[in-house]
Amino acid sequence: MIFIFTGTSGSGRKTVARKVCEQLGIKKIVSYTTREPRSKEVEGTDYYFISRAKFIADDLKGEFFQTAEIDHIFYGTKKVNVQAIVDENESAYLIVNRSGANRIKFEFKEQAVRLFIYVQKQTVRERLEARGESFEVIEHYMQHYTEEVTYRKDCEHVYENIDLSHTLELVKQTMEEHLLPQTTE
Repeated sequence: MIFIFTGTSGSGRKTVARKVCEQLGIKKIVSYTTREPRSKEVEGTDYYFISRAKFIADDLKGEFFQTAEIDHIFYGTKKVNVQAIVDENESAYLIVNRSGANRIKFEFKEQAVRLFIYVQKQTVRERLEARGESFEVIEHYMQHYTEEVTYRKDCEHVYENIDLSHTLELVKQTMEEHLLPQTTE
């Protein structure tokens, strides 16, 4: 099973994904990006941070399963990372935007489930400000909030992250249900 975490910026989806999947022993499929690491991000854990030239070269070689360009920054998931999980018949998770979520869902159908995490627009603003994002970056996220949050109607599971511990419990329950062996009648 591939668990796809997606949702609005500042929703806490990365925190929710990491905490729940650590509890359940589910591996992360680490994505690649051309942006600089944030202060607490770790190479190979949060992302693989690579140059724009390397990303483009790898993309031209067909190494990426899915890519996205957001604000002139590339993000992508390599085929080899996804295929390794599928070949081993294991469960894994990744954190992607809606186009990545759609691509993975399309490819893996019932073997992939989208978990959409969101918070109200004002909460996004407050969290981005607390994270130290610039005014321009915050305004950019605010302009795209409605478009982002509308995607929740396409996802199998939706959670408003009002209280982190409650959200963690709900997401964990959902994931455990998907991990149970499926019985046929």
